[in-house]
Amino acid sequence: MALDGLRRSFAKYIRGQGATEYLVILGAVLLVSIVVVSAMSSSTTSQSSMKQQQSQAYWSGLSPIKVLSSKVVDSNLVLQLQNTGSATVRLDDIRVGGTALPIYPYGAGDYYGPAYCSRPNDNFSATMTCALLLGPGETAYVAAQGAISGSSPVVDCAGKASTEVSNVQFAYSLSSSSITNIILKGDKPLVTSCGVKTCDTNWSKVPGNSSFLVNDFCLMTYEARVIGGVAVSTANGTGPNTTITQATASALCSSLGAGYHLIRDREWVVAANNVASVAANWNSSVVGVGSLKQGNNGRDTGVSYNAAVDPDNLTSNSTAQLFLSNGESVWHFSGNVAEWTDGGVFEDKTGTGSNSADSAGITGGQLPTNGTLLDGAWLEYVNITNFNAVNYSRLPNASWNSTQGVGQIYINPGYAFNASGYVATTHAFRRGGAWGDAAGAGVWGLFTLGAPSLTYFALGFRCAR
Repeated sequence: MALDGLRRSFAKYIRGQGATEYLVILGAVLLVSIVVVSAMSSSTTSQSSMKQQQSQAYWSGLSPIKVLSSKVVDSNLVLQLQNTGSATVRLDDIRVGGTALPIYPYGAGDYYGPAYCSRPNDNFSATMTCALLLGPGETAYVAAQGAISGSSPVVDCAGKASTEVSNVQFAYSLSSSSITNIILKGDKPLVTSCGVKTCDTNWSKVPGNSSFLVNDFCLMTYEARVIGGVAVSTANGTGPNTTITQATASALCSSLGAGYHLIRDREWVVAANNVASVAANWNSSVVGVGSLKQGNNGRDTGVSYNAAVDPDNLTSNSTAQLFLSNGESVWHFSGNVAEWTDGGVFEDKTGTGSNSADSAGITGGQLPTNGTLLDGAWLEYVNITNFNAVNYSRLPNASWNSTQGVGQIYINPGYAFNASGYVATTHAFRRGGAWGDAAGAGVWGLFTLGAPSLTYFALGFRCAR
C-alpha cells in the first residue's frame, strides 16, 4: 500500500508539473501574440502618421493656395488655407471628386458662419456662386459642405479615424489678373482625420442643408430660459423667457461664447424642412399626409393642445416634441411662445390707412405678398404669390397649408409696430407661433407685424451655434 501511495503521489506530481508547463507555454504564446498585435498596431499607426505627414508636406507646399491643416467633420472637409502669393486671391469654390461644394467660415469648436455662397433669389436649382477673399499671407479656416453624402460618398469616414480625400481642387482668381476660374489641383490625396460635431447638453444637432446654404448647427432643444442673466436650455422649471427685444435676445445668445448666436432665420427654415421630412412628426406617420404636430397652440386636437397654464413650462405633451432626421429632437418649436430669429425686412407706408394698413399695398419689395394685401392679415402659404426677400422660406410642397400644420404668415403693409405705435420700417421675424395663434402656429409660422424693439408676453427666443 505504501508503494501504491508513492505511485499516486508521483503521478499527481507529474500531472501538476505538466499543467504548470502548459500554463507557462500558454502564457508565452499569449505574450508573443500581444507583442505581435501591438507591433502591428504600432506599425499601422506609424504608417498612418507617416502618410499624414507626407500629405501635409505636399499640400503645404502648393501655391498660391496652400493647406496648413485639414480634417473631416461629419459631411464637411475643413481646411486651413493660406494665400502664399503677392496678390489677393478670391476663392470661388472647393471641389471634391469634381463637385463644387458650398463653403463656410469655420470656427474652433466645430461651428460654421453664414455661407460665402449665394444663389439668385434663393432659387435652389440656380447656379451657386461663392467668394472668399484672402489677402497676401492671410489665412482662413474654411468648411466645404457635402464631401460625405449619398450612397457612394466622395469621402469615406465610416468607422475610421482617418481617410484619404482624392481629387481636391480649388477654383480661384487673382486681383492682379483678368483670368478667372483658375484651377489648382493637388496631385496627391489629402490624408486627414475623421470626426463629428458635438453639441452642448440639452442642445440638439440640426443637419445642414446645402440647398439653403446652411451647414450643420446646434440648437437649444428647449425654448431659452434666462437664469442668473444667462440663457440656458432646460427641459422643465420656470417658464421660457419672454417680453424681450430681438437685440436683447441676440446679445444673450452671443454672450454664451464664440459661435453662439440668436437662431438665424435660414437656420429656422432648415430645421422646419428637416422636421417635415420625418414621418414620426405627422399624425398619419406618413410625410405629407395629415398634419404635423403643433404643440401648445391653444387648441385641443390630436396634433396640438391647450395648456392649463401659458406658457407651458413642461415637456409632458408629446405633440410639443418634434424629431429630426438624425434621431434628436426639439421641443415647443411650433407653438407655446413665439420666438425671435435674426430675420427682418424693410417695408414702409407709402399710401393711406390706419394702423398696419397701407392703401398702396406692399411696395418695399421685401415682404412676402399675395399681390392684393392692403391691411394686416394671416395668410396661407399657398396664397403667397411672391416671397420677395424671404424666398428661402417657401414650403417643400407648395400645396401645403395650415391644415398640414405648417402655420401661416402674418403680413402687414406699411409700418411695423413698436412701443410708440406703427412707426418702424423694419419688420422683424417672429417664428413658430404662440399659445393663442391656433392655425397660425407651426414650424413655418411667421409673424411680421412687430419691429425689432417690440416686447410681448408670448415672445421668447432660442440660441444656436
